[in-house]
Amino acid sequence: MKSAYVPDLTSLQLLGDLNYRRITKLIRTQEMSGEWHFIVPSNGSQESILSLVELEKSPYTTQLSFTFGQRKAADLLFDHSVKMTVRMYHDMKIAEITKGHRQYKGSYPYPNESMYHRDEKIRLNQQLADLLELCLKHGHRHNQQSFFHPA
Repeated sequence: MKSAYVPDLTSLQLLGDLNYRRITKLIRTQEMSGEWHFIVPSNGSQESILSLVELEKSPYTTQLSFTFGQRKAADLLFDHSVKMTVRMYHDMKIAEITKGHRQYKGSYPYPNESMYHRDEKIRLNQQLADLLELCLKHGHRHNQQSFFHPA
């Protein structure tokens, strides 16, 4: 008999802490803006855009809409962009996905009909971490005054 899945809360909390730091690095010096857009170049003429839009703000939390996708429209048969809702907890300095580009529960039995991973929540937060890190390393701030600024 298989043992029950036990989430690794330490790893999840560390990931949330690092994601909080990554987001605050991206929006630094423009915290009051409410919208942040970054261009991430790649090989060839392709560029991706990462957008963070403030949906809700309170003294202890901020909810952001996170979108990552190609800058120019592509002729694909499927939606290629990643859309998430991220909540930042300022008192704990943790950021986590509250609504992913697919809905999830904390854990799933495996196998399951939708083929979600047992640790779907950790994997979605890791995907957020990877995209934020990509933007920090290779992205440039995009705004109306000037096209490129280092992130």
